Amino acid sequence: MTTERHLRGWLLLGGMLTIAVAFSGCERAAAPTAQGAAPAAGALPVDLWLATEPAEAVSVRAVKLDAAAGREVAVRGRIGGRKDPFVTGSAVFLLVDKALPTCNEKYEDGCPTPWDYCCEAREDVLASSATVQVVGGDGRPLKVGLQGQHGLVPGAEVVVKGQVAAAEKDGTLVLTARGVYVATK
Repeated sequence: MTTERHLRGWLLLGGMLTIAVAFSGCERAAAPTAQGAAPAAGALPVDLWLATEPAEAVSVRAVKLDAAAGREVAVRGRIGGRKDPFVTGSAVFLLVDKALPTCNEKYEDGCPTPWDYCCEAREDVLASSATVQVVGGDGRPLKVGLQGQHGLVPGAEVVVKGQVAAAEKDGTLVLTARGVYVATK
């Protein structure tokens, strides 16, 4: 399979995640539990977890303004955008701009899934979201879930350092993470 076909496949995945965000309704269920046991630490690159926060991090929306494939970036946001922002069995999650308030910040209503942003317009969530992936040597996402790894949980604030894999006119942004700093757990 060619690199171009790989990229198209991941653009499709990013688009599907974007569509999933767009059609996810307000889901008022109990907070999710971990999806099984955490994968072995050796399955992810050892240098993926950053001990210090990258100083140059910008917002998701700022990256979207002039994103171009191949550009190196450091992006700050929250894991969220839908009830389950992680892709099961794959090193992929959704990242949302911190400027978009979570439902509990907006209404202080005790929402059990405030990271799904169900209180915001779908267009705003889509404009503020990016898909983050951790890939292997073949350029495809690793087959390991990220939820629970080093404090990666829905709602966690993180900084992702890496490269823009895809930036589409429809607003789809896919980032390939080379480093992740977890600011809050």
